[in-house]
Formats: sequence, structure tokens, C-alpha cells
Amino acid sequence: MVPVIRSWKGHSLTSLKSIRGVRVVVSSGNVSRVTRKPMLNIPHPPLPARVPGLPQLLQLPGKLLPRSLHSQVLSRLLNRVLQEPLKNDELWFLAGRVLQVEVTDLALDYRLTLENGRLAAASPGRTPDVRFGGTAREFLALALNREDPDTLFFQRRLQLEGDTELGLEIKNFLYSLEAGLLPAPVQRIAESLLERL
Repeated sequence: MVPVIRSWKGHSLTSLKSIRGVRVVVSSGNVSRVTRKPMLNIPHPPLPARVPGLPQLLQLPGKLLPRSLHSQVLSRLLNRVLQEPLKNDELWFLAGRVLQVEVTDLALDYRLTLENGRLAAASPGRTPDVRFGGTAREFLALALNREDPDTLFFQRRLQLEGDTELGLEIKNFLYSLEAGLLPAPVQRIAESLLERL
């Protein structure tokens, strides 16, 4: 009679066999080897180029979270991404001024200012000095250096309202930024979103 094997190194045989890709070799009533079978690397099907309803899905955080929280998150991200320009005082023109960034298709509205050499969420009651408005696609194209600011403004894909001089300073600053400022994970997410919007 062949002995019944119920465990191996503290693991029940049935639990070992239930693990995907595990092969248990039994010889002479003893477990001689537990190995992993090579697993097939099946690629996931690609997402469609455009995802209908994606802008509505991306609106959820805007509807669920307070506006001031949006601006705080954006200011923290921008402080990290624009660390060098902020150190070099290249955003001096925003000191005491309020920039409104409105992502029209996502119903998001950010208000930022420069305080103590860092970008910060502007107080809710402050009136913006300048407003940049456009779709998420246009802002992503700008952030990823896929399009230059002049093209986006001249084609009216990004709108500029308010203090023209301040708007030109911001536009020139954006134009001077080098590619690759975004952290790699943020860059990948932004590129993926740009392809699907």
C-alpha cells in the first residue's frame, strides 16, 4: 500500500497543488520536489485608443473632494516637479498673484499663488489675476512637451484671460521648461491618459 502524503515542509499537499503553476513530484511515497511550472506570459489586451466616458470618470475626484484640496495636491506636485526653477526664483511673477487653472472637460478649477518661494493653494476668496483654461488633453500635451504653448494658444485650444502681461510671463516660463521634468511614474500615467482622452 502506498502511503498517503498529506504535507510537505508544513504545507498541505492540497494547498500546494492549488497554487497556480506549482508542480509536486511524488516518488516512492515521498515528496521529492516542489517546483514552479513556467508560466505563460500572456499580454493583456491593449486598451482602446480612446475611452468613451473617461472624462466623466476623471471628474469623480473633482465632485467628491473640496476644491482647496485639489489645489493643495497640485501645488505639492508642482513644487516637486518645478524644484529647480523655484530655487532659481524663475516664478517670481506669481508672488502675490493668483493663477487659475481650469480644466474645462473635467470641471476642475485650481487656484495657485507663490508664497515664500513655493507654489501654494490660493485662499478660496481671492480673485484670480489670470486664468488658463482648456481640456485635460491640452494640459497633458503641454506638460509632456508634445505641443508648445504658442500653438495651443494661437489655435485657441488653451484660453488666456485676465492680466495679459502675467499670462505672457507664465506662457514664456512654460515654453522654457525642458522635457523630462515629470517623475517617471507621473510621466507614464500622463502619457497613458493623453492617448485615451
